[in-house]
Amino acid sequence: MATRDLGPLSLLKRLIAARRGDVRAMEDVYHLRGVLTVIVVLSATIGLPGLMLVYYGIVGIRADELASAADVRHRADTAAEAFKGDLDAQFSTFKDRALTRLTSGQSVYTGQKELSDALRVVFRFDNDGNLAEPFLGGGGIDPREDQTFLLFDGWQEAQKAEQAGEWDRAATAYGNAARQTHNRRDKERCLYNRARALDRAGQTREAEAIWQQQIEEKTRDLYGFRLGDLARLQLAQTKFRRDPAGGQEDLQALTDSLLTAPWEIGRGGEAAVARRAIEELPSGDWKARAQGRVDERSSQLYWAERLQPELDTLGAKGRLLRADTGNFVYMRTDSALWAMTWTESEQYAFALDLRRLLDRYRAMAAADGGADDVVRATLLAPDAPVPPDTLARASLTPWLPGWSVVVGARDPAALAEQQASQRRRGFGIILLSLTMIVVGTVMSTRLVRRELDAARDKSDFAAHVSHELRSPLTQIRLKAEALQLGLATDDAARSRHYDIIVRESERLSRLIDNILDFSAIELGKKRYSFRIGDLGLTVARCVEQARVAMETKAMTIDFELPDDLPVIWHDADAVSQVVINLLSNAAKYGQQSGWIGVRVRVTGTEEPGGKKGGGEICVDVSDRGIGIAPAEQKQVFDQYYRSSDPQARSKKGTGIGLTIVRYIMEAHGGHVGIESAPGVGSTFTLHFPLSFTPPSANVLPASVVP
Repeated sequence: MATRDLGPLSLLKRLIAARRGDVRAMEDVYHLRGVLTVIVVLSATIGLPGLMLVYYGIVGIRADELASAADVRHRADTAAEAFKGDLDAQFSTFKDRALTRLTSGQSVYTGQKELSDALRVVFRFDNDGNLAEPFLGGGGIDPREDQTFLLFDGWQEAQKAEQAGEWDRAATAYGNAARQTHNRRDKERCLYNRARALDRAGQTREAEAIWQQQIEEKTRDLYGFRLGDLARLQLAQTKFRRDPAGGQEDLQALTDSLLTAPWEIGRGGEAAVARRAIEELPSGDWKARAQGRVDERSSQLYWAERLQPELDTLGAKGRLLRADTGNFVYMRTDSALWAMTWTESEQYAFALDLRRLLDRYRAMAAADGGADDVVRATLLAPDAPVPPDTLARASLTPWLPGWSVVVGARDPAALAEQQASQRRRGFGIILLSLTMIVVGTVMSTRLVRRELDAARDKSDFAAHVSHELRSPLTQIRLKAEALQLGLATDDAARSRHYDIIVRESERLSRLIDNILDFSAIELGKKRYSFRIGDLGLTVARCVEQARVAMETKAMTIDFELPDDLPVIWHDADAVSQVVINLLSNAAKYGQQSGWIGVRVRVTGTEEPGGKKGGGEICVDVSDRGIGIAPAEQKQVFDQYYRSSDPQARSKKGTGIGLTIVRYIMEAHGGHVGIESAPGVGSTFTLHFPLSFTPPSANVLPASVVP
């Protein structure tokens, strides 16, 4: 046979011809050349555009990385500027409120929370730098001051008399103690105690006379109280007992005078006296306001005591703190942020709680950065090292000298991972595109090859079917011609010829049924007629039919059928086709052993009461033939599949018998299993579930059920 020049494929054709023959080799080579042509076309039309896609994709990924880095830096700059803007707004508000009070003549010592909740105390200095309001400089009580008067006999006797409630004796003893001491402070204290004892003893007029002489006394006792304030308090209290209205006015006047006069740092007597005076007053708006003023002034005194040493380090005389009129200068100490300003002749120092401010600004920085899930802002202390991941930094001068706000990535590792993820995503898209191109090319090639394989399988199937059809037709024709020509001379010969014609006709019928059923299955048009029946009887009929056909092959069939087999829904004709196919395969591949085993059994669990449920009927068809390799056991049910075993391929077959078995078993809600070993034999097991209920459309009407 003349062939066209195949060029480089000629060698391949010779290699294939060694296994499949010249004709098949030529077909395969032509098919392969078609596949290669498709590959070349796809490479030219898809491969080149794919490479261009990769190039521009990589360029785009790099551009995206640069844009992402620029965006992060822009976010950092924005966060830093936003924080500085918020800080400027807060300090500007504080400055405006403070200057408004100073220029309008309002007090900056009361209602300080309205200026700033971080404001602790305000100091006013005169033009010479001396502390003027609301406190005077002081050092508290010196523990080294002379306290020997406490050891005088008169003082000790007075203390004992007070403890015993002997107020007359206590008054006399305090008078003796006053005469014993030459210290003005101690003498006035003894006289004050004498007046208090006289008041307790009922000699109120004598007591008031002593207190009246002391109301202008500025001397402080050992406990830090001004004796004049104590005397005024006692006079107001005694008057309140006689004349509540007049006494209330005196107590209010005393409180007002204490709250308007400067207090001395380190001495809390004024606060205690003011609180005692307020306690005497009945409840009301004035009392509530006064208590608030005392609490505020007491808090300021506490902070004044704490901050005075730090204020001294800045320049107690005010020379280092001077600021332009109407402007503020900020200075920082360990505990406070000092806001300094000057009027025409006075200097004011506003002490802000530094720790509170820093906590607030740290939270504010976190809030400014919190609006962005990429960057975060933090405060940086004056001597702290700059973090290595800083993207933006802004000084907080003049408000917080030495401090700055730094903005960095909220999570550097997460940001790096995000950027890497974007890079991977970009490359992933490129890779996915290339993969799709490659997969598309491969799939297209595979589709072409699959179509070629399908065409080859169908061609092989047609060849096998033709051969399978020719064999029984040949036998039928030969035997019929022998009968027609009278070659069968006796009744026994003629009977044998008739038996062969019937047997081969049945074989031909089964083959045609298989082909028609397979065609219906492929088209999805196969229908079943289910009815309740005895599956064992259906299997027994098949076994008997096969036993008669196999007598000529010297094969025996061992059949086991239990007596109590339950009835189930099944299509008897379809099941018969399944069993006959399995028996035919067993006879074909196990012919040398001459044995086929068929066993019907029931498996499942026992329910209470002995009722069986959840089980199945199994039909085992076994042979002792050539067996099936484990790698091929799942493929034997595929359409057109023929084993690669030379012994198996030497047997005639269409490759659709087991495919039909699988489809019919699935239609019955069951499945077919296989156990096989090469050289040992095979067992095919049909599993029919007892609980199977067929679709109503496939159930035969009662009138046709035998």
